Amino acid sequence: MQMQLIESWASRQSDLPYETQEEALILASIIEKEAASKTDRRLVAAVLINRLRRGMRLQSDPTVRYGINVSTTGPISKADLRRKTSWNTYMVTGLPKTPICNPSLDAIDAALNPAESDFLYFVSDGFGGLRFAKTLDAHNKNVRLFRLIRQQKSKGPKP
Repeated sequence: MQMQLIESWASRQSDLPYETQEEALILASIIEKEAASKTDRRLVAAVLINRLRRGMRLQSDPTVRYGINVSTTGPISKADLRRKTSWNTYMVTGLPKTPICNPSLDAIDAALNPAESDFLYFVSDGFGGLRFAKTLDAHNKNVRLFRLIRQQKSKGPKP
């Protein structure tokens, strides 16, 4: 992984909002936990980089889980989102202090070569992928749709 990071760092996209390989690795770890597909990883990278450039908080749920050691299957509470840890990107502006996992090579590549996009938000689509949005209004609609899908799934098939 370190060799790949060194190689990818040498051919990274210009004007990224971080200056060290360690910062790229921290971002890659968030990307790893947020997205499953290679395409989504590059778009998640674009969202996170766009947010960093604007001084917005990253607001990544996996950073909250990491900081308080909450299981990945249980829900995160509003109180969890407000807990101050060095990893909670709802409370910390910029990158957390360390990576939150060992990222894949695809996530490292995404952190160093993100997609071209002006998206600022993403949320699960309820089917293993992500929905992206440029505005908070569009994002809030995507969140409502995700919650509706999750609610429908929890009811299960009718007998």
